[in-house]
Amino acid sequence: MSSLTANNGADRAFGKTDGCVNTPAGIFHNAGRLFLSLADNVSDRSLLPSAEIEDIRDRSILAELIKSVAPEKAVVLSDALLTEFGSIGRILSESEEALRRVLGSHDAVINLLMAAEKLFTAQLQNGLPKKLVSATDSKLINYLQGSMGSLANETMRVLFLDNANHLLKDEELGTGSPNKIIVPPRSILKRALELNACAIILVHNHPAGDLKPSQSDIKFTMLIKTICRELEIKLHDHIIIAGNQWSSFRKMRLL
Repeated sequence: MSSLTANNGADRAFGKTDGCVNTPAGIFHNAGRLFLSLADNVSDRSLLPSAEIEDIRDRSILAELIKSVAPEKAVVLSDALLTEFGSIGRILSESEEALRRVLGSHDAVINLLMAAEKLFTAQLQNGLPKKLVSATDSKLINYLQGSMGSLANETMRVLFLDNANHLLKDEELGTGSPNKIIVPPRSILKRALELNACAIILVHNHPAGDLKPSQSDIKFTMLIKTICRELEIKLHDHIIIAGNQWSSFRKMRLL
């Protein structure tokens, strides 16, 4: 977060995995599983610019999904959603209020999209390792990218672990603007004590895609580290998610 946490430009500190990846077969999420299939073949459009092909695919896939509850409005509503939010990933991360601004009284479509987001997130959660040996485990990164990579505003979440690094809780503890978020350190540590957590992993996203850390990012993380040490809680890492890219304080040797 440009107002809270950090990133760095060192190559070994960063990772990149696919987000919602478009293929002729459909859209695949970060875990590599097919999320939405594409009904019509777009191979005959191969001479179009890649961005235009992706737009055609997104509109076709989204319309196919919406058709199940609003067949006569599927194309119009999918066009309106993509014009407003830009991508399927962003659509699925939006709130009910934001969707309603575009969809109006089409409650069935709103409910369908919100259910699709829950299904998508649940599928990623099911892929999490039973024991989080590493904060940069590929399955954990896939889950974080899938659930945070398309968010429009900066969001802080914390993974609370027991003494064997099993996940106790994954909670969102603050959200802000596209480039700023303020999270009181005491709220994080208070929750850790309530859960009797022995370790935590901090995670936040950079909607603008910038993986370079700000000084306030680093300062915040160092403050959390100091408080954690006093409470005998281990700060395993601080992960930054920026679309389909990520960075790690631990790998950057900032922790």
